[in-house]
This record gives sequence, structure tokens and C-alpha cells, in this order.
Amino acid sequence: MRILTSNKSNQETSQPPKLEELVNKLKEIESGLKHNLAELQQLLATLDSMPQVLTTLENARRSAESRADNLEAEVKQLRDELRAIKNLLGTNMEKK
Repeated sequence: MRILTSNKSNQETSQPPKLEELVNKLKEIESGLKHNLAELQQLLATLDSMPQVLTTLENARRSAESRADNLEAEVKQLRDELRAIKNLLGTNMEKK
């Protein structure tokens, strides 16, 4: 049994998209980008109208950086103390 296929349908599936389809797709993308831009502008306006939020975020950032610095200093001190204890015990104790 032989199945007949149309050459036209085979050509349509292998051809690149038409210019009109590409233009429509670009318009969809442009519309999405405009929507995203409008949302971002609205969010920025909201942040600008609430300076206390920005101040709170900046204070939180400074606090976190300060705590991180303190922890790094404490870890360094603990490592120094550990190294001193190992030196007091001698190298033979390290291998046990």
C-alpha cells in the first residue's frame, strides 16, 4: 500500500518562518518588554516614595557586614590559639 503525501505540506514544514510571523513575534516581545519596564518603573517609584525602606536595607547591610568582619576576626583568633596549643603539645601529639 502506498501513502501519498503532498509536496506542498513537506515544503511548508521545512521552510523558515514568514516575515509576517517574525514581525508578530517581535511585536509580542516588544510588548512584554514594555510591560516589564513599566513594572520596574513602578517599583522604583514605590521605593523612592518610601525612603525608610532604603534606610532600613542599608542599615541591615552594614550590620551584616560588621557581623561578618567580627566572625572572621574571631575565627582568625581561634586558629591562632589552636596553632599555639599544638606548638605547646609538640609535633608528636599532633600525629596521635
